[in-house]
Amino acid sequence: MVKCHDCGVEEGELHKEGCDMETCPKCGGQLISCDCRTEDLPDYRIPWVQIPVLCALCGKQFPEDFKVSNKEWQKFVIPELQSETLCWSCFCRLKKLFPLGWKRSNAEQSKP
Repeated sequence: MVKCHDCGVEEGELHKEGCDMETCPKCGGQLISCDCRTEDLPDYRIPWVQIPVLCALCGKQFPEDFKVSNKEWQKFVIPELQSETLCWSCFCRLKKLFPLGWKRSNAEQSKP
């Protein structure tokens, strides 16, 4: 059974008070850091269900984190994907598709 990494409850259970994974039932954000006032919250809480992080291109679940500079990310990752999660393999695929960067590739294709 999958457990919350912060408070240890199992899927389908309510988070323990103060858990950083609990979702605000009003705004959908992180309950401990949202700006919703306690008195304005609905009278229900959202049970925990693990929602996987997916690579936006291949769908791989929980891809490993990797570090690249913001400049390199923006050079090779097209704008629609820049705020998404990518796995390392898909990032490398984009670098192969656009060896000079996606902007340069676009400019090269536009030449008569």
